[in-house]
Amino acid sequence: MNAPLRLPTLLADGAPASPVFDAPRHAAERSGIRNLLNCYLREVAHPRGRLGERPTPALRQSLPLGWRHAQRDAHWLLLPLARVEVQLLIAVTRPSRTGNYRYALPVLARHVADGPAAWQPVGARRLARLLIDDLSQEEGLPFNLELLQQVELSLACTADILADRERHPEPHRADDLYRHSEQSLAFGHPFHPTPKCRRWAQHVREADYAPEYRTTLQLHWFAVAAEHLRVDTVAPLTPERLLADLAVDAPASARVAVPVHPMQARYLRDLPVIRRALDAGQISDLGPAGVRYAPTASVRTLYHPERPWFLKGSLNIRITNCVRKNAIYELESALAIQRRLQPLQAELEHAFPGFRLLGEPGFLTVTLPGCAPADDKAVQEGFGMIVRQNIHGVLADDEQAILAGALFQEGAPLARQVPVADPQRWLHAYAEALIPPMLEAFFRHGLVFEPHLQNTLICLREGLPSGVVVRDFEGVKLVDRQWPAECTADLTPRARQSVLYSEAQGWNRVRYCLFVNNLAEAVHYLADDDPRLEAALWRRVAAVVRDYRDRCPLPSARASLDRLLAGEPLPSKTNLLVRFHKHADRQAGYVPVDSPFTYPAGA
Repeated sequence: MNAPLRLPTLLADGAPASPVFDAPRHAAERSGIRNLLNCYLREVAHPRGRLGERPTPALRQSLPLGWRHAQRDAHWLLLPLARVEVQLLIAVTRPSRTGNYRYALPVLARHVADGPAAWQPVGARRLARLLIDDLSQEEGLPFNLELLQQVELSLACTADILADRERHPEPHRADDLYRHSEQSLAFGHPFHPTPKCRRWAQHVREADYAPEYRTTLQLHWFAVAAEHLRVDTVAPLTPERLLADLAVDAPASARVAVPVHPMQARYLRDLPVIRRALDAGQISDLGPAGVRYAPTASVRTLYHPERPWFLKGSLNIRITNCVRKNAIYELESALAIQRRLQPLQAELEHAFPGFRLLGEPGFLTVTLPGCAPADDKAVQEGFGMIVRQNIHGVLADDEQAILAGALFQEGAPLARQVPVADPQRWLHAYAEALIPPMLEAFFRHGLVFEPHLQNTLICLREGLPSGVVVRDFEGVKLVDRQWPAECTADLTPRARQSVLYSEAQGWNRVRYCLFVNNLAEAVHYLADDDPRLEAALWRRVAAVVRDYRDRCPLPSARASLDRLLAGEPLPSKTNLLVRFHKHADRQAGYVPVDSPFTYPAGA
């Protein structure tokens, strides 16, 4: 299933390949081209009506003879970049409603003025430069060099990961499928232009900290007086219980030991306010100690199978779009969401057997006396850590869990561990576990979950989905109409701003995460480029939505789902455009994607 795409026999910008084939570099190149095309075609070319899907016979005849014969069965996409006066010709195996193409590489490019015989292969770096240059001229903005550098960094990181995998293959361990999946995302989000862009500090080896290297690491500990701790929990968890759970791994100290990610310890020691606190004895540096945790797909969240909590610590490293610190309002928001979800969780889990949430019932941080506001903010955010329920606390004895993003990723590295004998039956079970509780949470309770591929864990029993686990309350929002001011009076203004969505914002987010980010990738993986199977799989998804609609008594929900099933476009997050405009991730917009819910019955 999902055989690799054809590899280009070219270097990044079209130069002849070295006699020594560098497989990791070429695989990274292929993946980078795919991601750039995925983003640009979905976010720019398709919505702006610039994608030609039927190049003229004369244009086909202008192709190099060998390429024309090799791709005689391909479906062709012609992409004009008018501002830079370049045309791109892209061979794909077939059309795709959702933009989930399978590309045949290399992509060909020519300057319009050079005539029909000027097609040349284009690599990832030149492709990125052309796309950024054309967008910059169209929108009257300077060339975004930062984005180009991020693309290059992502390519280099991907190649390094793949080279490490080649040097250190890991045998399959059936007893640790969950950890294996969290640490297997060698390529990352297929609709992000820079999925492996990480800006580590100088002289840092990514392999010591990144999950894709299958690494483990010890927590780094600081000691502070109890009065300088800020600990908040939601019952039945208490601050005392939380500190006792963490203290199992702490080094001996007369004061309270506080853990941070080891890379965050380096950042904290460099802060002037922390250096002063260390010199004054307000804080003691205890160093690394305890069991070794495994970094999960988010890099900063740490896992150990025998500890009660995932540890989601601050990490002042830019990873893809954001610096991954826990802002003060995010610490507060996580517990605000926990307090509101806790009484509803049992109801959702009873109504939808197999659905589970990983609670986030506590956080801790440090606050030092006498600090200026900016220093106090830096300290609280720098030490901020949220605890999340361990996955093993919600699994039955006969279940395993796997990260959805790992199962559906490029190249299907986990296909042998999770074989799918009947794709339609498998997807139906997955859709039944995932879709109804997400719709119920939104329409009945005003809860906006983010069930995207990195937040969804698939529970498996005898190879079939037996449920799903949704995690990460940072992305959970409340619909303002169903959560009026009196229901959020306990939140600070900044926390309230972060958690409240309009109904339209919430429905966009649910549809994007559920159908575009998650299920479209699942269908793409399971269909394995078979158009008839893809249509059948989407009909399975539609049947699950239709069944929920028929059982839902809420007129507004039924109306929204009728429009969805009738073929209204789906929203897709603009990961490329938000990076191009240098906006914060929360400012990302949406572009329409053609509906997959209107396949004819015989397709």
